[in-house]
Amino acid sequence: MAYRVVLIENEVEMRVKLNNLIVRKNGEDIWIPLDDISMIIIDNLFSMLTVRILWQLADKGIGLIICDQKHLPIGYYNSYDNHTRASKVLGGQIKLADGLNNIIWKEIVKQKIINQGKAYYILCGDVVIRDKIWAFSENLEDGDSTNREGHAAKVYFNSLMGCTFSRGNDDIILNSGLNYGYAIIRSYIARLCVGYGLNTQIGIHHRNEYNRFNLVDDIMEPIRPFVDILAYRLLFSEKLFKPEHRYALVNILNHNVIYRGKCMYLSNALDEYVEQFASLIMGRCDKIEFLDIEKYIGEKDEI
Repeated sequence: MAYRVVLIENEVEMRVKLNNLIVRKNGEDIWIPLDDISMIIIDNLFSMLTVRILWQLADKGIGLIICDQKHLPIGYYNSYDNHTRASKVLGGQIKLADGLNNIIWKEIVKQKIINQGKAYYILCGDVVIRDKIWAFSENLEDGDSTNREGHAAKVYFNSLMGCTFSRGNDDIILNSGLNYGYAIIRSYIARLCVGYGLNTQIGIHHRNEYNRFNLVDDIMEPIRPFVDILAYRLLFSEKLFKPEHRYALVNILNHNVIYRGKCMYLSNALDEYVEQFASLIMGRCDKIEFLDIEKYIGEKDEI
């Protein structure tokens, strides 16, 4: 299984040869087997790659993220379709009744709120606020028609970051870290969805006609607190969003988590998690096991 996330922050030239990505930097070639790469992030506006590389990446199911001048992901490229039964899975998505979609969304929101409460407790140790956040997960209606998700998020972020904090304020360094981390997870889940034949535009709750990744935005909601914990620890007291912060956020995919009774990389856990969504849509299972933030271990040396 591909496991490497390649982050490119220098001006380089890239080509492919003998099933390897060759990165030429300062006159030297770095060879990386394509079969080892799950995703490439290019954070340099002067780096060069060829259409042949794009074809190879699509053929291998390797995702490609392009960052802007502020070092934030702005574009994503992936294979159009690399699943042999994509049409059948697509039919299952289209036939999924609104009632079932609403039930699934309720479970997604419930786990997101639970993980937010646990993340707050992990970072701040405050039982009172944790329980206040958790209260929004009780008596949820199908489809979360009362927007408990939004109310919980407001309490969560205001308590964690302060009442003046706004997720829409690009001048707050922590927001840069959150946006960067979310984009990494979002892009990785998009890659997995395509691999399992899921159409990322057909969402469970998100239905924006201009959003190519409605389904991805649904699936990733309970995963956001994993990024919150890492970004908060990295950036809460920082003044600048530095390269080492970006390295650490990219590496979250290689952090360890206990999922379905096994210790594994977060990337592998996300693979199994997305597979369950595909199975649910195809009627092969009737329940999804969500990732629990309490079972987030971190890097190997933290075990």
